[in-house]
Amino acid sequence: MRVVSFQYDRRISAQNALFEMSIGEYLDLTREIIDNNPYQRRRIASSKTVYALLREDILRGCVLPPVVLALTKDIDSPDRIDGETAARYVSENPNHLSILDGLQRTYTLRDIEQDLTDSSLAEFRKHTLRVEVYLGLNKIGILYRMLTLNTGQTPMSLRQQIEMLYLDYLDVGIEGVKFIREVDGAHATNPGELNFKDTIDGFTSYLERDELPLDRSDLLENIKSLENLSHENAATDLFEEYVRAWLAFYRRTLEVCDGAEYQPEEDAPEQSVPWGKTAAQIFRKPQAMAGFGAALGKLKDFDKINSLSDIIREVEGLSLASEDAIVFIEKINETMNWINKNTKKIGNAQRMFFQFYFRDLFNPESDSYLKLEPSIASAIHKLESQLF
Repeated sequence: MRVVSFQYDRRISAQNALFEMSIGEYLDLTREIIDNNPYQRRRIASSKTVYALLREDILRGCVLPPVVLALTKDIDSPDRIDGETAARYVSENPNHLSILDGLQRTYTLRDIEQDLTDSSLAEFRKHTLRVEVYLGLNKIGILYRMLTLNTGQTPMSLRQQIEMLYLDYLDVGIEGVKFIREVDGAHATNPGELNFKDTIDGFTSYLERDELPLDRSDLLENIKSLENLSHENAATDLFEEYVRAWLAFYRRTLEVCDGAEYQPEEDAPEQSVPWGKTAAQIFRKPQAMAGFGAALGKLKDFDKINSLSDIIREVEGLSLASEDAIVFIEKINETMNWINKNTKKIGNAQRMFFQFYFRDLFNPESDSYLKLEPSIASAIHKLESQLF
């Protein structure tokens, strides 16, 4: 492989290197990043699709558009890298590569390789392929470029792409917290565990500034949500910063509540099964995590907080005000019961409540700033104004 040219992408602060390599080199380089990524898009298998035609064109010697990759490994001064060093980084770090554009072409090339034999296979693997590689691209930059490159097809949802980008945290965790994947047939139940999907949903709500789940994959909406990040610090890992903010709130709330457990009265059948008996059960739910993410995004847009790091510092001031922990947990359950009785889209209303709740809780101009129990009444009032 060799680098033909460099261009610096100022929009996402990354160096783009145009490589020429053989099809064989490319397939060897990318083989494991397809096999090892459970969140990659499903391949299009129908023989009637344009990819079946592409296969025939490749065998007849057509020139393919460049495939686009990103190298996620940190690189010193990527804007001053030379061709030899860039080629070495790419060849020595195949597991740090992500396919931004050209996954279906890659599958087609692999299928052809498997079907050919002897001299025809050797000749096929010698053909030249152009490959663009973004060097020194942070994860938000990867996400942004994936969305803008895939304008000619239905893109993955924002949440799916974020899951793909942050899979490495499944192995290493954050601050001693282990992420649990639903596909493994397990759920986070211990204090040192978080459901990966729920955490990603909360982070997506932060990016979208919207607590409601995405009901469709809309490219323009996704790009607009990424534009909300234009004031973020590109040098930080935003997902890790978000998780640290969530963990700071969660741990401080559990500390304040001190293991309190709510038990409904026997003569209250509508609350015989509480929405959450403890603060841990309440705030680990996806509705609460989505509301948390959306609220922090809105507070940042409104200049009420400067960054997610502000939340990590502020949570030390969280208190129950004049109420005890049992009353606080009981009021949350009463609110969920009211939502169940008075709304049609219960899950959406619950998410909206928590978005209002966290906005009041962390807004320095709110009367219930950092007060866990008083923030409930304010959030209910705002929820009612939206629903009725």
